[in-house]
Amino acid sequence: MQFSFLHNTNINFIAKRYVFFAVSIIVALAGIVSLVLRGGPNYGIDFTGGVLMQVAFAQPVNMNDIRSALGSAGIQGLELQSAQSSSHTSIIVRAKQSSINQDQFAAQVSGILSQKFPGNQMTVERTEYVGPAVGKHLVQQAYYALIFSFIGIIIYVAFRFKSTIWGTAGVVGIVHDVFVIFGIFSLLNKEITLMIVTALLTIAGYSINDTIVVFDRIRENLRLHPKDDFGSVINMSINQTLSRTIITSVTVFIVAVSLFFMGGEVIHGFAFALLIGVFIGTYSSIYVCSPLVYEWHEYQKRRYAMMRGGAAVKPALKRVK
Repeated sequence: MQFSFLHNTNINFIAKRYVFFAVSIIVALAGIVSLVLRGGPNYGIDFTGGVLMQVAFAQPVNMNDIRSALGSAGIQGLELQSAQSSSHTSIIVRAKQSSINQDQFAAQVSGILSQKFPGNQMTVERTEYVGPAVGKHLVQQAYYALIFSFIGIIIYVAFRFKSTIWGTAGVVGIVHDVFVIFGIFSLLNKEITLMIVTALLTIAGYSINDTIVVFDRIRENLRLHPKDDFGSVINMSINQTLSRTIITSVTVFIVAVSLFFMGGEVIHGFAFALLIGVFIGTYSSIYVCSPLVYEWHEYQKRRYAMMRGGAAVKPALKRVK
């Protein structure tokens, strides 16, 4: 038995499509302007290069104490990772590339930590430099991952619905989601790391899954109501799947909130991206993807009418099987 809490809703989503198109464009443009003014995304250490330093303590230490001590000394953009062993506790400190070299960085971090934990013997196990060439390669690979995932989605959805417009609309929705998330991260000056790229791919999968559920119901209703207006069929389909969409989104949102507040600093950015992505992905599947299919349908109908000298033509999308 399927759980549902919304019954017989009759919201006219298509009638308000231009309002939400405008909202999406404004939000996307705000993000683009922010990216231009900041000179691009605020890439993390994975992409920019930097210094890696591993420090061993004789006694366990608190990661938040280390982060607070280094942050108070002006060392920003840090990534910390704990490596426990039977004899000591090792902390890996990653910092973005700066004007000081790795020896100066190691001396600065050692001095800060020695002062913070005076009774805890500390040993620097290794100091390494991660060059920007590696970061450039990772940026390239991240973009390839996004592009190939988009191409795969278009092919899959086009094959499933026997029309490229459905897959294209789904990918436009995903691109919309990615742009909005990038824009929000830029406006808040948050770093883009490999974890954020992972979150973007996760959101892409979630968003297209939600979109396909709506598309499936539209296809089904086109067969059940062949004489109904296409906009009415879309509204009917979105209203019928609205309960499922909200329940799924709220469930994922609760998990993302738990990760954000209790998952620790390491996955804080990942959880934050998921929080935004769940909302934006749900929004795009309702207010971006389906209305885009409707716009294409109306364009094709006008085009065919002009070709036939104004004669009424059965819309091509109603023949989807």
